[in-house]
Amino acid sequence: MNDLQSFDTILEVELSGKLAHFRKFYTNASSLTYNIPPRTGICGLVASILKLPRDSYYNTLNSANLGVAIALPPGAEFRKQFFTTNYVGDDKCINNVSQHKQCRLELLMPAVGKELAWIVYLGYKQGCDADLDSLEERIVSQNLGFDVYLGQRQFRAGIRLLNKYSAADMKVVAVSDYVDSVIDKDRVKDIDTSSFRINVERIPLEQALETKGKQSFRKSVRFADVVIETTGMRLTGEFSDLIELENETKTRIAFL
Repeated sequence: MNDLQSFDTILEVELSGKLAHFRKFYTNASSLTYNIPPRTGICGLVASILKLPRDSYYNTLNSANLGVAIALPPGAEFRKQFFTTNYVGDDKCINNVSQHKQCRLELLMPAVGKELAWIVYLGYKQGCDADLDSLEERIVSQNLGFDVYLGQRQFRAGIRLLNKYSAADMKVVAVSDYVDSVIDKDRVKDIDTSSFRINVERIPLEQALETKGKQSFRKSVRFADVVIETTGMRLTGEFSDLIELENETKTRIAFL
C-alpha cells in the first residue's frame, strides 16, 4: 500500500468505450467480467500509453509509485450479456470446426444511447519517473502509445483528462463520513446500505513476474474485496485513509 502523502500530482481522467471485458481471475470456461477495470488493468493501460514493454512495468507502476482510484460517474448505467466465442489454436484450425473451442464471454454493455465510463484518479510524484512525468502530456495530446483498450484489444477505449491536482489541492482524511470511489472493504468501518446499489468484488491489485526454470509468467500478488456503488452515488458511512481533492464537491477517493 502506498504512503498517502507521497504523491504530489493526481490526474483525474475519464475512461470510456462501447464494450468491455475485465476478466475475473477465478473464471475459466465461462469468462465473467468485473464491473470496473481492476487496478492491474489500469496499470496495463498506463503502460500501454507510455509504451512500456509487456511484463516490464510491474515495479515501475506498483502502488508505491502509482496511486489508482476508480469511480463510476453519477448516473452510471450498464448491463451484462453473455456471448459465445470460438477459440482456435492457430490459423490452420480456422476452417476445421472440430478444433474450435467454445467459450462463453460476458461483456459489459452500456444502456441504450450511452457509453461505458469510469473516472480514474492516477497519483504519482513528479520527478521520480520520467515515464510517469510524460503521462499527462500524452493524454492531453492523445499520443497514446500502443493505444488504450477496455480489457481486450478488440474493445477500443477513449481517455481524456478532466482535472489535474497538485499537492496543494489534496489532503489526507484519516476518517471520513463519505467516499466517492470504490474502496477496499478493510477500510470500511460502517456503511449505509439502505439507499445504495452495492456490489463487493474480489479483484487483483498488483502483479509480479515469477520465474520457474526457464519459464517466466506474471502472477497476481495482491488482492482486495472492493466495495462498489454501481450507479456512481456517493457512499455514506465511516471510511478510513482517504484523499480529499480541492474541487466543488470535495471529492474523497481511496487508492487501491
